[in-house]
Amino acid sequence: MFKIAMMATVLAFSGVASASNSTETLPQDNLAQQLKLTPEQMKTVKALREDAQKEISKINTDALTQDAIVDMFHTGVWDDTAAKKQLTAIGDIQGQVRYQRAKYLFNVSRVLTTEQKQQLQQMLIEKQLY
Repeated sequence: MFKIAMMATVLAFSGVASASNSTETLPQDNLAQQLKLTPEQMKTVKALREDAQKEISKINTDALTQDAIVDMFHTGVWDDTAAKKQLTAIGDIQGQVRYQRAKYLFNVSRVLTTEQKQQLQQMLIEKQLY
């Protein structure tokens, strides 16, 4: 749970999560409402979401607890290497989360009707859900 909360914080900070109005890492409620999922589809999507959340929780988030950049502000000494290393690590985490989101949405698309798939594709273009 801590890892997910930390990832959500980083994603919100970076703007990656701005596509969703919630602090969760995977879109679901808005998706279900807009796509008008059937109860069976909702059941499948819920299982896919749980699987994706498990994968996201496995992502190593140690880089989020390192405060190299914040420490530089405190000390007044800039360290290019440490800053780049921390930002790269955060970027890697964001990339892994985005990958899981994209994979989740792809798997969701496999249970949709043709019309729902078209609507999902439009949502992806407009809101960049992944």
